[in-house]
Amino acid sequence: MTSKTKGVSATTDEPVPATLSTFRDTLYTSRVLILPEGGRTLRVAKGQVSVASDDTVALEYLRGRKDFVAVEG
Repeated sequence: MTSKTKGVSATTDEPVPATLSTFRDTLYTSRVLILPEGGRTLRVAKGQVSVASDDTVALEYLRGRKDFVAVEG
């Protein structure tokens, strides 16, 4: 018995994943942040938290806090 696999197209209708923006937590190495809008949470692990670059709510929240610094690169 032989099986044949069909070729998979390189293009899909799935959305392209957003890039991540990473911030360093200057106070804690581990904690959970609760966003004021919608009650979503962000987890700080190993002193860093990453969010999707198109997540404007999370980005504004992190940029507005003095205890988070954007990580370059």
